[in-house]
Amino acid sequence: MPENMDKTVVTVADRIEPQVNRYYLKVSRRYMGAGIFLMLLLILYVVCVMLFFGEYVTYENLRYLVRDWNAMSLPGSEEFTDIVYNASDDTKFRYFRSGLAVCGTDAYLYYDASGIQLIDDPTGFSDPSSAASGKYMLVYDIGGKEYAVYNQLTRILSREAEGSIIAADIADDGSMVIVSRSRETRFVAEVYNAAFSKVMNIHKENYVLDAAVSPDGQYVILCSAVPADTDFNAEVELCRVGSSEHVAITNYAHTMPLDVLAKEDGFVLLCDNGLYFFSYDGRTTGSVSFEGMSLSYADMNSHSCAVVGSVNALGTRNHILVYDGAGNKLYDKILDSRVTGAYASRDTGDALLYLTTPDSVLKLLPDGSVQTHKPDSGEILAVVPLEDGALICQESGAYPWQE
Repeated sequence: MPENMDKTVVTVADRIEPQVNRYYLKVSRRYMGAGIFLMLLLILYVVCVMLFFGEYVTYENLRYLVRDWNAMSLPGSEEFTDIVYNASDDTKFRYFRSGLAVCGTDAYLYYDASGIQLIDDPTGFSDPSSAASGKYMLVYDIGGKEYAVYNQLTRILSREAEGSIIAADIADDGSMVIVSRSRETRFVAEVYNAAFSKVMNIHKENYVLDAAVSPDGQYVILCSAVPADTDFNAEVELCRVGSSEHVAITNYAHTMPLDVLAKEDGFVLLCDNGLYFFSYDGRTTGSVSFEGMSLSYADMNSHSCAVVGSVNALGTRNHILVYDGAGNKLYDKILDSRVTGAYASRDTGDALLYLTTPDSVLKLLPDGSVQTHKPDSGEILAVVPLEDGALICQESGAYPWQE
């Protein structure tokens, strides 16, 4: 190889400069300046809040900020698996936002469908009860003053009522009604709007037994027992939130009101002698008589109303009735078995009703047939109907029954 070959090698020096677009360079500098400005503005805002509004920055207010967080995005299975907890006869179970809510005397627990515990909040309620909407869970102490509101993640509100709580309900938007004993009258219904701010009080001299608020928070329904000589009459009062005048008051002689359920298109009143269906203008749209039987169990939801009435003194022969939300009869048969509980289905196309007996669970199907499930061991505390199937709740946990 010739000696001068090395001299012909061309070396690429650092003389090649990267191509720069002056327009995008200017834009990037502007964005950097805006980012720095916003960061300084955020720091200034936090400092001002802590200096001038620090007394309002509380743990309760921070929990309130998460009231609308959608926990449906949390990881989990759409089908239920076994759920483990410790329960007693006083424990209340409720289906809430595709999960299971467990209300005990010591704590409120919430599990998603995959069995993951999302909430474990101590309560200390002596007689816990609950009301659920599509968005919130209201847990309260019957005979006590305390109540709390939860979403799927945490407790967002904890308060005390004016007196001993008798009944309560919560709407999809967060509107609430809390009925308690009053110093001014026998009972008072405290009505709250979607921001959990009190908007009105409804005072009642009669014995209020239950209350409900419509899903849109526009109406409140109070059912009361009115003394009449040696008997009681039922009174149902429909009120519009924010108005001092009631929409309608309906009375039924020699009748004891037991429960009221508010739905999208109206509400249902359960009494000891029948079911009564209403629209939100106060009109009665239908009724069902319990003549010939003594009411033992009943359960109502937005999909159906289930009733169990004893037709003999021993309670071994029961009349089973199931109605849809409009009062149309779906099931009417006599069951020769002792019944210990009734749970209305959430999907009447899959099942009409779940019944518990001393040792088994009965699933009543739309075609009139009955499926039976017997747990391997343990007492059945409750059945929680799901969108598909049901949860069998016992002292040590719950498991799905799907067929």
